[in-house]
Amino acid sequence: MNIQALSGFKEYVNKQILPASSDVSNLDERSRKHVQKLIYASLVDQFDSMVDAMILENCRSEHLVERATAGMTQQITEADLLKLLMQSGNIQDAVDEKLRMALRNSVLRVRHSKKLAALLRALEVTLDYQNKPKVNVNTGHVIEKMKPFRKTIPHSICGYADWLYSRRNAVVHSTGTSFLENDRVQLKKLYNCEPAKKLVVKLSSVRMAAIFYNDVVSILEQAAVEIS
Repeated sequence: MNIQALSGFKEYVNKQILPASSDVSNLDERSRKHVQKLIYASLVDQFDSMVDAMILENCRSEHLVERATAGMTQQITEADLLKLLMQSGNIQDAVDEKLRMALRNSVLRVRHSKKLAALLRALEVTLDYQNKPKVNVNTGHVIEKMKPFRKTIPHSICGYADWLYSRRNAVVHSTGTSFLENDRVQLKKLYNCEPAKKLVVKLSSVRMAAIFYNDVVSILEQAAVEIS
């Protein structure tokens, strides 16, 4: 199990995001509004990239192989197979590249939270990351048991990740003050969440997102150890 992307992400958070958020806190409120939104968007993008990298690097996990081959219905003759084997300098590398290409065209194109769910399943994480309330939305920490107390924020791991990414979309693709309509619809459909009409991204938003992502990375690392 390749977990290099997890280590790289943790280093990015601890050596770049958290120090940057501390530096920005020294600016006056009016000056830092735009900068803290950029830091937030960068953090969410890096987590999304890490999920992509983990999926591609671990393309041979049973679940991801099933997802990659689900649409492979074309028949191949013995002649085709022989030509393929002759053209491939390294058969194993050729197999991996074929799986990764299929994953890029399928799993990596779905909604952020669904990609995360695919990765969690690929690493055989046993806790209910889809529906069970596990996130303290006041701190960002993933905990054993949680009673939901806000209807505007999903409390499951995948739901909270979806909410964080939806905020990123608002920052990158709009004014950063309200959720995009499609994200609002999807949060309602997938997680029965009615996001607040007004969206505010503060330095505390960056820090809570960093806490959540680090907790998720710890879950992934532990899962990788258990199946290795």
